[in-house]
Amino acid sequence: MNFRNFAKKLTLLVVASIFLLTGCNLANHGSFVTQTFSSTDWAEEQTLTRLGPVEGKSCQTAALYFIPQGDSTSTNAAIADAKGQRAGTLLLADVSIDDKLWLEFGYSVQCILVSATAYGVAP
Repeated sequence: MNFRNFAKKLTLLVVASIFLLTGCNLANHGSFVTQTFSSTDWAEEQTLTRLGPVEGKSCQTAALYFIPQGDSTSTNAAIADAKGQRAGTLLLADVSIDDKLWLEFGYSVQCILVSATAYGVAP
């Protein structure tokens, strides 16, 4: 009888642990970009130069898989990071947004990744 009680408690503990370790997605992820640049000067837009490919990311680490550390991941932060990769960047084109989750021993890392082509004024 005592062993059966112990087995039930152990099973409950294992199920609860698995449930807690599954975690949840805390990302502020939007998979669209309506506009990364706004200008009323048409001539300025006509002189844009292709600066090259850029990548940006926004990441958050979760201790024990479910205790977030720092700011949540956000698409806006990843886009801002990508725009900051090349001096003179005014806008991004051919934007691709992805999210990744890495599970390590005792923690996880979730990132939103942005890949794009930067256009702007040559430095």
